[in-house]
Parts: sequence; C-alpha cells; structure tokens
Amino acid sequence: KVLFLAAALAPFLAAISTQGRVLIIDNELHQETLASRLYRIADGMKIDPQSEAYQNIDVISLRGQNIDINSLETRLAAIEPGTYTLAIVDALYRTLPQGTSENDNAAMMAIYNRLDHYAAKWDAAIAVVHHSSKGAQGDKSVTDVGSGAGAISRAADTHIVIRPHEKPELCVLECVTRSFKSPEPVSIKFTWPLWEAVTTVAEVKRVGRQNGEQQAKEDSTARQEILDAIPVEPKSIQQVKLREKFDFGVPKFARLIGGLVRDKKVKLRRKTSGKRELVYYAKVKSDSGNDSGTT
Repeated sequence: KVLFLAAALAPFLAAISTQGRVLIIDNELHQETLASRLYRIADGMKIDPQSEAYQNIDVISLRGQNIDINSLETRLAAIEPGTYTLAIVDALYRTLPQGTSENDNAAMMAIYNRLDHYAAKWDAAIAVVHHSSKGAQGDKSVTDVGSGAGAISRAADTHIVIRPHEKPELCVLECVTRSFKSPEPVSIKFTWPLWEAVTTVAEVKRVGRQNGEQQAKEDSTARQEILDAIPVEPKSIQQVKLREKFDFGVPKFARLIGGLVRDKKVKLRRKTSGKRELVYYAKVKSDSGNDSGTT
C-alpha cells in the first residue's frame, strides 16, 4: 500500500518532506513478496536498485512472528537515534496486543503513546497504515475514515486517506495535518505497479449518490449480521460489546440497530449504573420458537 503510493505521494508531500533513510516494518507480507514489490516499483519509477535512493530503504518482515507494539522495542533495540528519517508500520491491527480491541479508547491511546515513544527514541517520524471501517466512506471527514476508537483519530498528527472517485477508474488522495496547512486533494490512478497523479478534479464518491436499491441491499445484509450476533431473550448483550463485533462506525451502527428495534426484531433495555447508562439488546423470540428474530 505505502510502497505503491510512492510516485503519487512524492509531489503531494514534497513541501513538507525530508529526504532520508526509511524503515518499513511490515507484519502482513512475507519477505520475498516485499522484495518483489520494491523491485517492481523501482523498475516502474526507473530507479536503479543499486542507487542510493533504493538502498536507503530497509525492510523488516514480521509476519507470523507474533510481535506486538510492545515487544517491537526488543526486536528493534539496536536502532540508533537518527538512523531513520521515517519508520512505516504496516499494519496497525497486527501490532495490537492479544485481547486488545481497536474500539477501546484507552487501549488505543496506549498504542499511540507507544508509537510516540518510538518516534522520540529513534528520532524519526512514524507512519502507520490503518484500514478504514466497512462500507462507503465518501460522506465522512478525512479524520473519521479510519476504523475503531476515536482516540485513533485524535492521536494522529496527519491523516492520509484514499477514497473512491466519482469516476470509477480513479481515487482521491486527501491529507489533513494538525500543525501545517493541509495539501489540496489529488485525483490518482493506479497503473500497475504505481499510483500516478492525474489532473482530473478530485471529487470523492458520495454515499448519497449511490443507487438506492444497492444501499438498501447493503443495509439489509448488515442488519442481518447484527441480528445474528444478538442472543435471544432473556439473554442480552451490552451495546459496547456488540459494537466491538463490527466495524460499521457509530452513526451507521446506530442507524442499523435502530431499524431492528423499530421493526421489533430486537428489544432494547437500559440500566443505570452510577452516573452511566448502560444499553443492552436482546433478540425477540419468534412465534415459531426459533431465534430468527422475525415476528
């Protein structure tokens, strides 16, 4: 993902970038796959594999090594401060310690505190590759595209996202920075093995323009997924735990679960615990005695 964007990102971030050595910490791909990608991209960009630019990229493949964000420090203990200008972690979800939910604000804040620790220790910028939530992203702000807890959005200093363009063959590359002027969106096109910037106006595809029948079909499937995860009364499931099973984002989850409650397929129960109001859901048992949720 990061590698294939090299050609498009170069002019996009030229004003705020500094040339230097780069470390790619990849926990998704095998070493031979990463080596192949680097070679193909260099060839596409007409970069000699023996050149300084190519040799300034170091790659560490951690796939299958069960190394999370905390044990990463021991694995990379030999890195001296200033060795790298940039370290790329691809991908965030595979660095989470066992049992950690990316929807847990406190847990994700701890993850980003650890990333800040590495940035200071290595004296390098850190870029993290993170996936988007399910469904269309066009109606969201750039900082809300990433899946999971709000702490992820708030902790990052810069967000770079790729979303579908109104023209099917294109995408839109957007960037929002905390402390600098954000670059203008750019239309990009993927032509193997590179992304390239194009002059077409950057117009993100909006959900509102999606075919109504297609949207209804997607919502129906998502509602059924939620319904299947809810136990039949008198058992119930807490809203927070139910949301953690899905990757819809708060507004979409509220819309889908609200529809199930209105259709009387799901019962909602509220319970006050101190100053907190806890919300629980239970599937309505059908007349036939099964747990299909139909009435």
